[in-house]
Amino acid sequence: MQKLKFEIEWVDAERINGPELYATWASLRICAGDSVITRVLDERAKTVRDFVYVPLYPLAEWLATNWWFLTQEINNPYKEDDPNFHRRHALSASREGYAFPNLEVFSAGGWTRLAWKQGIPPWTKVEFLNQGEIQIDSSEFRDTCVDVVDQVIRRLVSFDIEETFLQEEWAAIQAADKDESEFCEIAAGLGLDPYDLDEAKRELVLELAEELSGAVLEEAVAALDPQALRVGCSAITGAIAGAKSNGLRLERFESIVCPDKSSAGLQPWEEGYDLARQLRLALELDGTPLATMPQLAEVIGETPELLDRVTKPIGLRGATLVDGVIAWKDDQSPAFGFRQLGEHSRRFHFCRALAEVLVSPNTNTLLTRANSERQQRNRTFAAEFLAPSSGLQKRISGQTVDGDQIDELADEFGVSSLVIEHQVQNHRIARVC
Repeated sequence: MQKLKFEIEWVDAERINGPELYATWASLRICAGDSVITRVLDERAKTVRDFVYVPLYPLAEWLATNWWFLTQEINNPYKEDDPNFHRRHALSASREGYAFPNLEVFSAGGWTRLAWKQGIPPWTKVEFLNQGEIQIDSSEFRDTCVDVVDQVIRRLVSFDIEETFLQEEWAAIQAADKDESEFCEIAAGLGLDPYDLDEAKRELVLELAEELSGAVLEEAVAALDPQALRVGCSAITGAIAGAKSNGLRLERFESIVCPDKSSAGLQPWEEGYDLARQLRLALELDGTPLATMPQLAEVIGETPELLDRVTKPIGLRGATLVDGVIAWKDDQSPAFGFRQLGEHSRRFHFCRALAEVLVSPNTNTLLTRANSERQQRNRTFAAEFLAPSSGLQKRISGQTVDGDQIDELADEFGVSSLVIEHQVQNHRIARVC
């Protein structure tokens, strides 16, 4: 079932300046799942309706101008507070005085998150009434947006309007060959405009693509500072080389667990929860805490000394948002490297790495603080494996839980209070007060 729909009906315009705006005047209804993003209160007509009257040229131009960012750039803690990042991902930045909704679009890789808010656009007489968010398959997002842009361009051509910025920009995107597309994807993933780079920046992007590959490149692009690419890349390659001495056989896992294919189609964080429950069930752990390194070592079938050694810090200076690396040795065993971490964080990040071992065997990759689907999945896996929701439910009897109880549970399960708080909220175990 299609989750995202742009329903368009062309309307004759009156008193609209500009041929592109006049030609593309339409009623626009945007639906996401069960929600109507364009549901508005029209102050002049004193009615509520599910569509707005707008020219679609600005919408199509926004999609084309930000195409690589919308489809490739993944959020991370540094970008969260960057107004330029939000301008690249917010339709409201290209309203041009028209009643477009407060809609933001964020890629996570295979999934794309749409978030919309209530509000009154400046210089309009309508108020958007709905707010919410939804995750949709990224291929559906791309296909739906391609159809919108194509409809607008066909409408322009029917009015004999040619060589607009939109048409030229879209033609360049459509004509990009494999090498150019890959370059644009990497540059935009870093937050750089692939069509507006000086030669030095262009060379840095190409250098990054030569040094890194596969999942390592994908996760690095989402997490590296574009102003310090060479330093960040060097930190990652050095950590991967250094990790090769920190291997584990993890033989117990070969016979008792593998990812359940029935989890296909779940959201990334749901996959993480699901996989952690599968592993706990296979290890017969129920809701038992794994609050220390020796306890964790015992259940995974390794010695505490070995687990302690492979989780010792290995560096990663210069790659601030990279927490660890997973590298596979020639004997098909995984090896690990982590940044300097406290006791709780060492176990948590090792469990994140454990998720990667189970989900992506023989794949070198990174643990980062970016919001890619891989990172969402391994973070929720670690939270559920170390602080299972079933165990928390048994320990929380009331409808609310306060800070002192959160801290006590964090001590019992050997995780941060923030992990417990998120588990309690995300699994709707109780209200945190």
